[in-house]
Amino acid sequence: MKKLAIIAFAALATSAFAGGSGGGGGDTCTECPEIVIDGKSFQAVAATSSLFMNLAKGQDAYAQQNVSSNSGNVTVESGAESVQLTAARGSIVANLALGDEAYASQNVSSNIGNVTIDGKSWQITALNRSGVVNVATEGTKAIQNIASNNGCVACKPTAVSHGGPGH
Repeated sequence: MKKLAIIAFAALATSAFAGGSGGGGGDTCTECPEIVIDGKSFQAVAATSSLFMNLAKGQDAYAQQNVSSNSGNVTVESGAESVQLTAARGSIVANLALGDEAYASQNVSSNIGNVTIDGKSWQITALNRSGVVNVATEGTKAIQNIASNNGCVACKPTAVSHGGPGH
């Protein structure tokens, strides 16, 4: 019964982070969200034999995936803390940008944006018998953050349609 509860939690946690705004076609975010938590934040994902795959395929394709992560401009402060945790066994973590000006951004146990925490911040990704793949073909951009903070200076897409400066 305990094993069943753990598996159910893993499936629930994985599905909770699989969707949401920011991924796929129609997102037209001109000013990305500012996440402010004002103290303590906790995200967790536990997975077994799973595939965390983020794929932007085709001309001008866009894909964003966040797994136990904050995204945007992230602030935690006021007593701070922020812990992100991803534990996976026998799993693949893949981020792929394939196609002219395709852009794929994948964040696992990460903060991304301008990131201010101001006191304790843990990012933990534990992978056992697992693999990590990040692929960008010519004319594309694939950004992958695992257990990290990222000021996002160089992680902007190049295409205007994805918020980049264009050519």
